[in-house]
Amino acid sequence: MRLSSQVIKSSYSVIEKKQVLFHTMRNRSKQSISEETLDPRDWEKFRLLGHRMLDDMIDYLKNIRFRKTCFPSKEVIDKICVPLSQEGEGEERVYEVFQQIILPHMLHITSPKFWGVVAGTGSPYGMLAEMLRATTNGAQEFSFAELYVHKQVITWIKEMLEFPKEAGGVLVSGGSEANFTGLAVARNAKAVFDVKAKGVQGLSRILTLYCSDEAHHCLERSVELLGLGNEALRRVPTDDDCRIRIDVLAHAIEEDRLQHNNPFCIIGCAGTVNSGAFDNLNALADLAKKENMWFHVDGAFGAWVKISRTHKHLADGLERADSLAVDLHKWMNMPYGIGCTLVKDRLAHYSTFVYGHEAEYLKSAFDLSEDQLANPHNLALPLSRSFSSLKAYMLLRAHGKKKYSSLIQQNIDQTRFLAKLIEKDPEMEITAPVVSNIVCFRFKPNEMDETEIEVLNKKILEDINEKAFLMISDTTIKGKYMLRACNVNNRSKKEDILSMVNEVKKTGEKNFLQMHDAGRR
Repeated sequence: MRLSSQVIKSSYSVIEKKQVLFHTMRNRSKQSISEETLDPRDWEKFRLLGHRMLDDMIDYLKNIRFRKTCFPSKEVIDKICVPLSQEGEGEERVYEVFQQIILPHMLHITSPKFWGVVAGTGSPYGMLAEMLRATTNGAQEFSFAELYVHKQVITWIKEMLEFPKEAGGVLVSGGSEANFTGLAVARNAKAVFDVKAKGVQGLSRILTLYCSDEAHHCLERSVELLGLGNEALRRVPTDDDCRIRIDVLAHAIEEDRLQHNNPFCIIGCAGTVNSGAFDNLNALADLAKKENMWFHVDGAFGAWVKISRTHKHLADGLERADSLAVDLHKWMNMPYGIGCTLVKDRLAHYSTFVYGHEAEYLKSAFDLSEDQLANPHNLALPLSRSFSSLKAYMLLRAHGKKKYSSLIQQNIDQTRFLAKLIEKDPEMEITAPVVSNIVCFRFKPNEMDETEIEVLNKKILEDINEKAFLMISDTTIKGKYMLRACNVNNRSKKEDILSMVNEVKKTGEKNFLQMHDAGRR
């Protein structure tokens, strides 16, 4: 068979074009290989590493009850604190560092025997929700689905806490930022003149605010950062139940007015960190209304008694607050860190954080759309946001209000169980009113005076911390040193609490004998 010269030339032309295309694609491939990315070159190998990490973390949570506290030695610290390499050690190698060096020496707040600080213990589904958030790398909550997820979480929080539905709110990093946000709005709303434009340097009268002497120290940080100075925060004495004395508070406000100061805010405690005490929120709301002052409530963990079966009355008056700070990573056991500030006056909230040069059109709330007032980027300090509302949305929607209500009631019941164990023991005593989920107590043999009892209980805590760090902690209330257990732990069982009491007794008796023998010598 013979081919014409034209056909042959045409065939050569097609072959040449294919060769050119092949070389072009190969060059592009080489070029793409030379361009950097953080994506894996081998996705299947990466998938295997991801599955291994997930399986390991599920095993970690499944077996957390059996993990022991292990403080990092100098050798461990040296293995963590290494020079940064030029080429990197590789993902698998660094994961080995986490598993073998970092994880065994972490503070395991996920333990069922962790009652030393008010720290939630997380959950397996929360871990997975955080994985989804990190995978999508969500960096905004002002548009698309993210906006509506954030709005819905705020709606659910208001419903659970019985806060007015017309209020607004924003998710923040935790209770400290939640309090800062509420107090920033309070300062701007009650300063009489434009603090946003003039700053506190333009004040002719000192702004003063009030809380109990049992209120959390993060409030001091807030007033300092707001430019008010910690001297402006008046610490009011508490009664025998660790609640703010309303009569002393009223007198302090009157005294400040006589000094030509400007009392602008009353802060109520819905669950103090020391003892779990609740201020009389209705009485504080009445006084704030009478004095034309802002009423802010720090309910970082205690506000959630609102969804308990037996103790919701402790937070009566919470709904009357102008602003409320709550945490979701404490008693709601969501992954750290996530808190919330609710504010009734949405325009005051928005105008506090929106850019100063945009404040001209804030003369009327009707000038603003609902999306503007609900945009969390306009309601708190950070402009970059990590889509933290996703974990709250998924956990609340997955478990529902009833599950969280049952868990909070369970912690309250376990706290009562602990209190009864201590009350029955002749060598132990309750040292502060047991109101909600905190028990303050001490080991108290009959033959010791107050100074010796304090020394003994400090030694008990020291010894227990060596075995299980922050299983319990300590505090001082009205000059008396005591041990303390705070239960926001969704993994705790009554057998764990009984074990803790036995450990305190055993450690106390051992140290008592040692002190007694040393005294005889």
